[in-house]
Order: sequence, then structure tokens, then C-alpha cells
Amino acid sequence: MAVYAGKVVIVTGASQGIGKALCLELSAQRPRLVLAARDAQALAAVATSCSARGAETLAVPTDVADEASCRALVAAAVERFAGVDVLVNNAGMGMLARFEDVTDLAQYERLMRVNYLGSVYPPFHALPHLKRSRGQLVAVSSLAGLCGVPMRSAYAATKHAQMGFFDSLRIELRPTGVSVTVIAPYFVQSEIR
Repeated sequence: MAVYAGKVVIVTGASQGIGKALCLELSAQRPRLVLAARDAQALAAVATSCSARGAETLAVPTDVADEASCRALVAAAVERFAGVDVLVNNAGMGMLARFEDVTDLAQYERLMRVNYLGSVYPPFHALPHLKRSRGQLVAVSSLAGLCGVPMRSAYAATKHAQMGFFDSLRIELRPTGVSVTVIAPYFVQSEIR
């Protein structure tokens, strides 16, 4: 059953890992797929693979930690496909360190900008379109958003913030028909560290 056939689906973090795998899997259903990530070359390669599998694609180099970049992402999707049906907030980064060994707290700030604000900016700009389509808002979080993880204090904190945000949105958006789903995988072998 092709649930996403013809649907406009934005996926952040689409150039590698879970995002790439999701885009490739969805492509067989022939969605209008908007792929977003910072690495333009890797993004173009994934878009080409998705097109070969049946998706109509648009690759938009995007830094989710930058609100203007996220606004441009949604604008490009709407300009090309006239709306947004699904937004998958998947982009993220990791950090492995004991807190007492951290020498630069700017790493914590960068992680919060990517993992938390990078999950706030895209929905903020896509929400009017998602409400019109009674669409889906998806967050790829982590089990680290539900419990503390040694050597991952910064990462766990960002994922706790992300979980709280999407849990609240689920309640707020219930009357609008926009569904909100949070996926919390455990360890996934990917490039994120």
C-alpha cells in the first residue's frame, strides 16, 4: 500500500544514516521527496538514488541549526510542490565525552542548536502547510531522550528537550488534525557520533 504516493515529504538529515535509509525506502511509494542536509554533494547523490527508485525529488542544502536556512527549505518545498504533507525532523549530531573532560562548552551549545532548535525551526515554518494538509510531523529522537546516558550528557539533554517539545506539540496540535510522532531508536550504526 503506497501511503505516501504523491505526498510532499520533507526529510532533514537526508544525506546519511537513518535519513538516507528512510528516503530510499519511501522512494518506492513515489512521494514528492524534499531532501535536506548540509552536505550538498552527498544530498545530490541520495536524491539521484531516490529518483531512480520512483520518487520525484528536490534536494535543498540546509543547516537545521540556522532558522533562515529552515525557512528557505520549507519555501523551496512549497514553491516546487505547493505544500507539505509530512515533515521528518531527523537531522542530528552526537557527542561522546565525560562532562568533566569537556574543555569547550560551545560544543554543548552547537549540539543544542542542531538537535533541539534544528527540530524546532522546520516545524515552525512548515506548520501552516501541515495544518492545511492535516499532515504528519515526525521527530527522530533517541532513547537517550528518555533516560540519562553516561558519556552522552550533552546528547541526552538535547534529546530530552526534543522529546518535551514534540510531546507538547502532540497535545497542542491534536485539534488541527496534524499527527505528531516521536521515534526513539536505540543505537543505530551510522555516521553520527
